Amino acid sequence: MVIRPLKKLLAMVLKNQKKPQNNYPVQKVFILGIGNPEEKYKNTRHNVGKDWVEKIASDCGQSFVRKLKLKCNMCEVEPNIFLVTPDVYVNETGKVASLLKRYLNAKPEQILVIHDDIDTQIGEARFKSGGGDGGHNGLKDLSSFIGKDFKRLKIGVSHPGTKNEVTNWVLGKFKSEEIQLLEDLYKRIIVHKDKIFKLEIENLQNLVN
Repeated sequence: MVIRPLKKLLAMVLKNQKKPQNNYPVQKVFILGIGNPEEKYKNTRHNVGKDWVEKIASDCGQSFVRKLKLKCNMCEVEPNIFLVTPDVYVNETGKVASLLKRYLNAKPEQILVIHDDIDTQIGEARFKSGGGDGGHNGLKDLSSFIGKDFKRLKIGVSHPGTKNEVTNWVLGKFKSEEIQLLEDLYKRIIVHKDKIFKLEIENLQNLVN
């Protein structure tokens, strides 16, 4: 007769015990680097987002796997943290995000897009939640497919001076002194990797520059 109350008491104790916490998000997080797919575009201003995502994967000791159905390359660097490089051109980036939404249930607020920004000086960066496209064709395409609520890490590549020069500027390669500035910026940002993986955008906004 004592067994039943004892079982009930044990069940209550187990129910009230706190589950062990981990540092990983429950929902999936997708970090997508904008850039053109061909090798000739590597180290160009327009590909800085893609190049950075590839560097993060390398620093984490991970390799990308091509996902033909998703039109991208992907790797899981930590549980539920996925790095994504589109296998399409910049102005088609939205297709990849829509496929992530369709097949992996990726919501806009679970996506951090890393991209070049001509309105931010080289060597500087900004984290932001939502907003406009600022004339960036990749962001424009993303917004047309999944809306504007995705997170952004805007990597400064500076403005060439006039609107007519923008296309050649973003498709041009970084100068040696600019590469050094970007490397220093990357080091300042990647120390906050845990916050980035958790998409703590508000906390990150004050930590970068």
